[in-house]
Amino acid sequence: MHTAETSLPVLDDVVLSELQTLGPDVVAEIVELFIADVPARLFKLQHALNDHAKDAILREAHGLKGSALAIGAARLASICAAIEYDAREGLLDHAASRSPGLESEFAEVRGALRKPRE
Repeated sequence: MHTAETSLPVLDDVVLSELQTLGPDVVAEIVELFIADVPARLFKLQHALNDHAKDAILREAHGLKGSALAIGAARLASICAAIEYDAREGLLDHAASRSPGLESEFAEVRGALRKPRE
């Protein structure tokens, strides 16, 4: 199993800095939309993994990876990328074995996004 995602930051400061150029109100809206959207995506991904539904795993992992990258959630994106890769290779059990870290990683991301930034 990949351990590289543990060496990545919860949030990528470069992405967050780029988002800040949009203005605080826009960033706040993006953050809230992300936080509101991810639980449903995680639910769908977990069901796809449980059902060994390759196409659904690919779709959900890819979408979640893109959202995570856009908000700067580097480790969450890395886990999703690994799940997507495994599914593409037909390693559905291996993809499923990565899923327990998703909920806790999202909790870290949510906490980090809500913490006031310097």
